Amino acid sequence: MNDDNYRLNTAFDVIPLPSKGVFYNDGRDSLKVSYLTASDENILTSQNLIQKGTVIDELLKAKILDKDISVDDLHDSDKEAVLLFLRNTAYGSMINLVVTDPDTNQKVEIEYDLQNVKFKEFNLESDSEGLFSYTTETNQVIKFRFLTPKDEEELAKIDEVYKDMVVKPTVTKRLEKMIVEVDGERDPMKLSHFIQFLPIKESQRFRKFVSENTPGLDKEVELILPSGKKIQTFFGLDTEFFRPFYGL
Repeated sequence: MNDDNYRLNTAFDVIPLPSKGVFYNDGRDSLKVSYLTASDENILTSQNLIQKGTVIDELLKAKILDKDISVDDLHDSDKEAVLLFLRNTAYGSMINLVVTDPDTNQKVEIEYDLQNVKFKEFNLESDSEGLFSYTTETNQVIKFRFLTPKDEEELAKIDEVYKDMVVKPTVTKRLEKMIVEVDGERDPMKLSHFIQFLPIKESQRFRKFVSENTPGLDKEVELILPSGKKIQTFFGLDTEFFRPFYGL
């Protein structure tokens, strides 16, 4: 059976994307995703992939049927939506989370229902260019874009690129990638100057605004310990998230 025929006959569902397409040129807001099958255990249990840390990406490549977009180009929030769908439909929504009881310092396993997990609401409106607006405390209007996975990959290499510098331009390079226009000005040199001399309070305020409005899964959950005490914790969508599928 060729790959096209396989995809044509594969059961799938259409998953709405938390990003609502703001990270993609075509504005796609959903993906076709097939269900986990026995053959996917080959990916989940591959020691080679586990050691390389590529299990999740390989799983996404196998399950996302839309081949006109690369998994590498998917925003984290959209990857998380697909992973949550895969786990819930394959194994159910209950997951065991291990936390430490702060009163006894003992580890406790608590069952949690993933159906309670929520994605952050994304309500920002973009302009015709896909840019978003932010107004500073001095009423300057910043037009910005959200960073793509490729942007994040480039920013992650800053330490290597500027390895000979004692102080690396981590914050300013991030701002340069996000900010496209200030009060109608788009000249790269002038924008760079604006960013360099942006008051630190305003820089932090802007980055907080972007962070709070970036689409994503709310991984903070509230659990109730055996003692009745409530505790806040986080869960990750890594290989451990699919632990129930590893060799029964």
